[in-house]
Amino acid sequence: MSARAELYGCTEQAACRVESSSAGVRTAGGASRPRLVELPHDSILSLGYDWSRVGDPAVRPKYPAKVYLPRSIEDIAAAVRETRQFGQTLRIRGSGHSSNDLVVEDGGAILWTKLFNALVDVDLADATVTVQAGAMLAGVDEMLGELGYGLPVLGDHQHLTAGGFASVGGVSPASHREGMFVDNVLAVEIVGWDGAVRRLARGTDALELNRILGGMGRHGIIATLTLRIVAIDKRTTVVRNRRHITFDMAKFIERSRANIESDDDVLYQHAIWDERTVLGQTVTFGQCSAYTPTRQSVWKRLRERVAFGGLHALRNLAGRLPAGLGRVANTLSGLGFLLPPRFATARNIESFTEKVVDHTVGDPVRFYAALAPMSTYGALFRELHAIATRYRDEHGCLTSISLYVVGLRSPWLAADERERHCDLLLYLGVVPEAMTSARVDALAREVDAACIRHGAFRYMHSRTSSDPAIRARIDPNARHEARIRQEASADPAAKPAANA
Repeated sequence: MSARAELYGCTEQAACRVESSSAGVRTAGGASRPRLVELPHDSILSLGYDWSRVGDPAVRPKYPAKVYLPRSIEDIAAAVRETRQFGQTLRIRGSGHSSNDLVVEDGGAILWTKLFNALVDVDLADATVTVQAGAMLAGVDEMLGELGYGLPVLGDHQHLTAGGFASVGGVSPASHREGMFVDNVLAVEIVGWDGAVRRLARGTDALELNRILGGMGRHGIIATLTLRIVAIDKRTTVVRNRRHITFDMAKFIERSRANIESDDDVLYQHAIWDERTVLGQTVTFGQCSAYTPTRQSVWKRLRERVAFGGLHALRNLAGRLPAGLGRVANTLSGLGFLLPPRFATARNIESFTEKVVDHTVGDPVRFYAALAPMSTYGALFRELHAIATRYRDEHGCLTSISLYVVGLRSPWLAADERERHCDLLLYLGVVPEAMTSARVDALAREVDAACIRHGAFRYMHSRTSSDPAIRARIDPNARHEARIRQEASADPAAKPAANA
């Protein structure tokens, strides 16, 4: 452990906790920071839901019959052995940000990592931080910021846990440079489904570590993670948004591709194509943002604070005002998503989605995410757009269609180091009574089929088909599982993994 880490009292015996609640996040020093909460993440009743509730607020909850609240690796192992003894399926849950039935179990058993959330160690010499799986990454990043460091890849939701993000992959606007979150995981401690505890490190167990990461708990329960950190000032350093606006889809695809594949000084990148009906007319709008270094000045910092302060204030008001006024406030703040400010800090870029748009105000939303190779990006973009347009026009179940894009340069995802991908998120405003559960599933199957045709994967936390054969073809983790089995068959003396 580094000397600087001792400032937080982080030791194996007494680790500082990174907690989240509607009242705020507790840091090691005991200070509380305001926290925005879209949906309850920390109540017993919240355990019956996952993130799909933002698409169907009236969805029937799936309450577990048994909940484990581990505080140590030994507690996790004991829960695994007990549920195995009784023949029960054990679901692992952090904050419930999946919308693919990964963290709910009607009448079943849930291992909830809410109390298993310690920051174990900060090692500045090795540029690493070690955390327990339930630690909120936003809180970890805040604490690292006090030391002049940060996480290279941080999700845009404040309640994402380290274990949850690692279990699906993890992307951010910096992923075209820094990779996915899983690419920045250097080691894990994992409890296998036999109750055994193992440590895997990238230097010695790279293949097995890659199989665990993005595995959605299939191969065991991630208990602790050692993460790469970088020296950065996310709070005050301003970058410039090289913003491009277009109303033509072909030009949008071309410009967003150029930003993703850029090898110049683009530090953060994202793009959004948006379509909605206004006064009976379909309005289209495309915006591509590429954030680059800029000379620091008081004027730029002031512009950044005023712009984002206004957007955040509108977003906060949206959930507190009466329904009609709340929708207006949310619409105005949402315009900042289409026309992001010219100057921004890393912190505001990373948290843009959550701090600018309140998903609980206005139309419910559904998400279908693809991880697409750039070689087929344009074709898949157009096909996903066509699928959504058809559902809107034929069934009247969609009020808006958006496609949000960030680039990925990920060794974990790619077949070789030259291959680049993007996270292509289909973000749909829905009419709940028209967007029936059958249509939700049918749309997922069509998105899956399009991804298979274009050699893309699905980001498995968003809704997919439940067909095991289809899921095996769209799950990026399956690539690492196949390599494990291939090597095992080539070497008869090799022992199968203990948690396979």
